[in-house]
Amino acid sequence: MAETRKPKPKPGSTGTAAKARPQDARGGGRGRQPDKGKLAKGAAARRQAEKKRRQRTLLWSGVALLSLLALLALIYFEGRGSPQAEAKRPVDAAALTAGRQAAGSQGVQTFPEAGRNHIAANEQPDNWNSNPPTSGDHLLNPLPPGVYDNDQDMRALVHNLEHGYVVILYKGIPQDQIDQLREFAEERDGSKLVLAPYSGLEQNGIALTAWRNLETMQQVNIDVVQAFVNDYMIPDAPRSAAPEPNAA
Repeated sequence: MAETRKPKPKPGSTGTAAKARPQDARGGGRGRQPDKGKLAKGAAARRQAEKKRRQRTLLWSGVALLSLLALLALIYFEGRGSPQAEAKRPVDAAALTAGRQAAGSQGVQTFPEAGRNHIAANEQPDNWNSNPPTSGDHLLNPLPPGVYDNDQDMRALVHNLEHGYVVILYKGIPQDQIDQLREFAEERDGSKLVLAPYSGLEQNGIALTAWRNLETMQQVNIDVVQAFVNDYMIPDAPRSAAPEPNAA
């Protein structure tokens, strides 16, 4: 039998079936590698998006904080404004007349200015012309505004009057009337108002004092007190004669 010869493989051929291509040394035969440029662009885009997100967060946080501060400021100044508005509550003429009758007041007395020199702590003024005094020589420093439970140095309080204060003094009145005066003064905390007992009054009752002006009552009537404050307590005191209204 004649020998059957196999055809020779064509050049470049490896046989009846081509051998598998060698694996990509870098890819391990898993496919094509991702494009480095695209990866870099994607990472940059993510970083930019994260940066914008942080900026928006900071912006809205700042807006929220400013809004909160504005609200707190509004609440604060409205709270401060309310006592000042109440401090000047108007009293009509009829209410004032009725109040004075009920309180035993004869109205406001006005005195000439007795002087306004400063004296030393070991000196006593000799030119006061009313009791309690409404002008005259006084100590260098006035007292802070507010409510006092004990007698205070009238030499200092006269200096308060010089600065446009109203000083309310009382002696020998019932506790419920003292409480009314305290409430009135405390509602006006920070105003140019002083409340204190004063044993030097000639008789039991209440004395409303401002520079050169005095009104006395036998018992408390808040309308009378309010009207006096409206007229004589700086600021916005149309009848005040205080020579140093802008001083603290």
